[in-house]
Amino acid sequence: MPNNQFMHPRNIYRTPPAFKELSIKYPEFNKYASTGLNGKIVFDFKNQEGLRLLTTILLKKDFDLDVDLPVGRLVPTIPLRLNYLLWIEDLFNLNYDNTKKIKGIDIGTGSSCIYPLLAAKKFHWSMVGTDINKEAIKNAIKNVEKNNLQNLIQVLEVSEWERLLPVAVDEHYDFCMCNPPFHSYSNLNSSDDEANNSIGITSEMYTIGGEVDFVKKMIKESEILQNSISIYTTMVGYKASLDPLKNELKAIGACSVAEAGFYQGRNARWGIAWTFQSDIKLKDFLPNKEFQKEKLKLRPPVSFKIPETYDSITALTKLSELLTSLKLSAAILKSKSDENVLYQADIQAYENTWTHQRRKRRMEKRLADSKRQKTNDNCLHIESDEEKVDQHLETTVNAKRLFSATLVLRKTDNSIFLDMLHLDGNRNNSYQVFQFFKNRFI
Repeated sequence: MPNNQFMHPRNIYRTPPAFKELSIKYPEFNKYASTGLNGKIVFDFKNQEGLRLLTTILLKKDFDLDVDLPVGRLVPTIPLRLNYLLWIEDLFNLNYDNTKKIKGIDIGTGSSCIYPLLAAKKFHWSMVGTDINKEAIKNAIKNVEKNNLQNLIQVLEVSEWERLLPVAVDEHYDFCMCNPPFHSYSNLNSSDDEANNSIGITSEMYTIGGEVDFVKKMIKESEILQNSISIYTTMVGYKASLDPLKNELKAIGACSVAEAGFYQGRNARWGIAWTFQSDIKLKDFLPNKEFQKEKLKLRPPVSFKIPETYDSITALTKLSELLTSLKLSAAILKSKSDENVLYQADIQAYENTWTHQRRKRRMEKRLADSKRQKTNDNCLHIESDEEKVDQHLETTVNAKRLFSATLVLRKTDNSIFLDMLHLDGNRNNSYQVFQFFKNRFI
């Protein structure tokens, strides 16, 4: 299942691109798209040329960026890059007001120079992009110039054997970011989707020791630079890389560490941030975990207005009858603070008594008739009230609870309403009971 729901809340691609509109506005797009039986446009994401075209179209349409993506180089997925940048923006929002001018470094900017371009165009940040490849530097500069962003973006060539972070003694940057080569040379046959969908040169996707060793080098440099960069960040392609990197950061005495999850389509990446400044606040961004928490939160109660033929007394009487007929366990909750609450109780159901009502009434009548026929007055055992209560309690304790909910009968502006808030168990069962109440009141 696609992970669009886990994208950053401000990511415009939470709503997928309208391929039908793209096919009309950009005729060249149709070469890599087809129409399904349901009439929807289907795009071939595994086609390298098609993916390159789609990326350039989205950059132009959504950000007014004219970007050249050379053949044989990594094709950047825009939703992922935007997720990363938006998380960094979140970190700035925790620490600065929106008037602060932000300056950052992108380690390994690549031929597309995608992060600096997006950062400058969307957020108006000043950026320095670095790379070790001469051809990548040349194309990155070309993309900067094509978009007239030389005033915000500087592209630097660095040596593979020198520092990853070219920060002078008297320089300060607000952040650095990195999309490192994820894979080790020992894993050249990677199953990574982005790698499969992009040809990419070797240095863009592979490095000695993989991403962990690469980022550890970055961490060692940060230990020397300390507050020269306020917030250090990097992306990683393997979730398993997070723990060894966090252990490394703990060992060098980073003041604060945060992590992020970047979800887009069927792919996932992770981010890690750290700082040596005690006054800098960092925050995790883990939308998959937040989603699970949201699922546990209570949904708003369902409610309906009881017909005006009922007054407070008759509505309460009717509700009591319905609760009895459904054999629902009810623990009455007294509301001293609200005089408009006519009745409030936590209800629980241990058997389904609300579906097929007519059939059940017929069956109960047949069973009752059958019992009367078999009754022998000499052997008749009459149960005491205490025995009946004990049997009911035993049934309730042993039975599996189907659902629990809070039921409120209230009066508001001369109208009476019945509210029902699902607490736990099968939500469909509680809604069926709510609908049962609603139908019986009409």
